[in-house]
Amino acid sequence: MTDTTRQSIVPAVQHGIPATVPSSNSVTSNPIFTLGLQLVAIALTSSQAGNITVQRYLDDAGLIKQGPVLTQAITANTAAVLNITDNNPFATFTVNVSNSGGVAANLTNLGILLQGK
Repeated sequence: MTDTTRQSIVPAVQHGIPATVPSSNSVTSNPIFTLGLQLVAIALTSSQAGNITVQRYLDDAGLIKQGPVLTQAITANTAAVLNITDNNPFATFTVNVSNSGGVAANLTNLGILLQGK
């Protein structure tokens, strides 16, 4: 039996999330194309508390929303992971990282992994 699972790491040049989020502010990624890979893991560590949110879209232009925004709380200096595992179809998504702290947040260990068959 052959495993047909595919994985792809989204490079920083594609997602465009900066390494710093201004105080009491947020940053949003470029649209990320799934290429049919429907399982997603987004991980990061932030020096400040905040949230990771994801909005999925049915179209490449990011105009037709697929479901509600998905949210994962960020605790300062602790790895946060948001997983998308509900198997709902979507073509693109955006990632928003917010900083609820009074100083700029430094993001480290930022990774976005797509997986599917």
